[in-house]
Amino acid sequence: MSGKRRTVRTKSIVEGEAYDMLLANHPELKPTLRDFDQVMVKLQNMNKITEEMYPQIYELLDKKIDDPFQDNQQLEQRLAMGNYLAKKGFVPHLVDVYQAVWSNHDLDYFDDDLEEEHSESEFFKLLTLIRTILWNYADGSSKFAEAIVNDTQFFQYLTEDLLAVKDDLEELEDEITNENHFPFNSTLGILNNCARNASTKDVYSIKRLSKKDEKESRDINMVEILEDLLKTDITYVKLVVLLALSYMVNEEQNRQITADESIFDFILDMVHKAEKAKDRRQWGFSIHELINGLAKLAKNDDNKTTIMKKGAFDTLKRVLKQGNEAEQIAVVNVIWELSFAKKNKERFKNDKEVWKTLQSLYNSDSKELSKAAQGACFVINEGQDAAKKKKKVKPEEKEEESAIAGHIMLSYNWANQKVLLQIRDRLQEKGFTVWMDVDNMEGSILEAMARAVEDARIILVCYSEKYKDSQNCRTEAEYAYSQKKEIIPLLMEKGYKATGWLGAMIGAKLFYDFSGKYDFERKLGELLAAISGKIHPQKTKTLSTIQEHAVSTLLPSSDDSIVLLDWTRQDIEKWLGDNQLMAFSGLKNLSGKQLVFLYKLFRRAPEYFYRCIEEKLGMKSLEDLMKFSDAIEKLQAEYPDINRLIY
Repeated sequence: MSGKRRTVRTKSIVEGEAYDMLLANHPELKPTLRDFDQVMVKLQNMNKITEEMYPQIYELLDKKIDDPFQDNQQLEQRLAMGNYLAKKGFVPHLVDVYQAVWSNHDLDYFDDDLEEEHSESEFFKLLTLIRTILWNYADGSSKFAEAIVNDTQFFQYLTEDLLAVKDDLEELEDEITNENHFPFNSTLGILNNCARNASTKDVYSIKRLSKKDEKESRDINMVEILEDLLKTDITYVKLVVLLALSYMVNEEQNRQITADESIFDFILDMVHKAEKAKDRRQWGFSIHELINGLAKLAKNDDNKTTIMKKGAFDTLKRVLKQGNEAEQIAVVNVIWELSFAKKNKERFKNDKEVWKTLQSLYNSDSKELSKAAQGACFVINEGQDAAKKKKKVKPEEKEEESAIAGHIMLSYNWANQKVLLQIRDRLQEKGFTVWMDVDNMEGSILEAMARAVEDARIILVCYSEKYKDSQNCRTEAEYAYSQKKEIIPLLMEKGYKATGWLGAMIGAKLFYDFSGKYDFERKLGELLAAISGKIHPQKTKTLSTIQEHAVSTLLPSSDDSIVLLDWTRQDIEKWLGDNQLMAFSGLKNLSGKQLVFLYKLFRRAPEYFYRCIEEKLGMKSLEDLMKFSDAIEKLQAEYPDINRLIY
């Protein structure tokens, strides 16, 4: 076998190839792209923007940037143009112009009063054009939207606009509903397009622009403003705000906005109305955009059950059968997401028509549709098809196959790929065999992943907010868990704390922080020692002895001041009822001392804790483990004196 490494299929290479291919497919855009370059050069050379320059800048942006978008109606053309502008660094220059004009006129916000008073003025026309360009191109290109979020501070201006209109919303109902209120509609339009592409949820915590009468700027969260707007009875506003929020909220915020279950009735009603419309849209939103919003709200596991209870199954089945390709992709993706709940996956599989359709789309000519169908089928069928298709080893391949048996697998989101390539290389330098998708992705992605999990000795779950929100990552992680693989968590995002399904899976496992908070070499050394201890236990007898001693010290303490030690059966039953655990008969015989013992295991020997509750208490499913571990974790907040037994 050759020692030469194949070309690494990194994120940047894959994206670069797609970028080059897109431009190659549209040679008619070459003159337009040359004009883009000229515009950027001119903007870069503008040291200070004065009022006299407004007409010149307006004409430049109108003819060279806005007109090409309006003239090229194909989605691919708009994507190519938006990606080109983003890659060339146009977006920050455009926002710099906006900021300069804003500063020249000492404005507080962009609202209807400004529009009425200055609609014919050069500065208002220029601000309106810039907002139109940002709105349109962010809709056509995710890279352009990412640039607004990551490379500019434009969200500061949008925050001021939202706050200005919030209190006068009902008075503006007619204008907004008829889409005649450009300030409000452009604000939510830009925000909605950007929200689909933000790198993290942190970008919505905004430091407000300083006012004349304020000594210092104040922080505010855009999600909180939109949550207030969500209470409106104006249908259009409610819909556009809900769709934006579906992409912006974290786990807890998702739970808060969907506490009112009528939200799901509302969005499903919008889908039904869009189905009846000639253009298959409702209030400007296509069916696939509406269903994508539903999929984002379904990230919260509690919502998966609620959405199905609200009648989503019949709607999804109908659109899956009758919809166009974009609608089918959205439907299959939401089915994939909903199927992480056991009852939902059973319903999708038991409906012969739905299951047959999903399987028929498995090999669709559309890569995006095929990928979604493969993911949905894998989760619904719990990886059984992939296991049946596991590659048979030919005699001549036996030696090569044995070389990668028992490898270390990296399970990660591509946003963290750069750091993980370093970790992969260092692990290989130490003689470990490492599986990473940049080296080993041939054929079906899901089948390759399944084989990698099945053959792994250890799986490094490299987690972050993006990892938790990714269907691919969850599919991979839950399959690893179902295969009872050794999991070592690596934290990839500063300050991130895993919640929901990921929090339950990781539990209180010892994790290694590669978020950049600590020295890389130090953390790598700790990780190497942990991996060596698991793969070569004979070399770490001292460590094993220490671990045995640690577990032996977990026996209940005689400290009678700990309230939980004296719990009666009635106390235990009340605790089980409060945490919806009464269905587990094995828990009803617990004593207070045994509960404290389990808490100690949870905090100090998590791997033994999970093995114990599986083997001794009969908890097998991921949902059961999640419920019980969440209840155990809450004990530290409800009975803080219990922590005296840990430290």
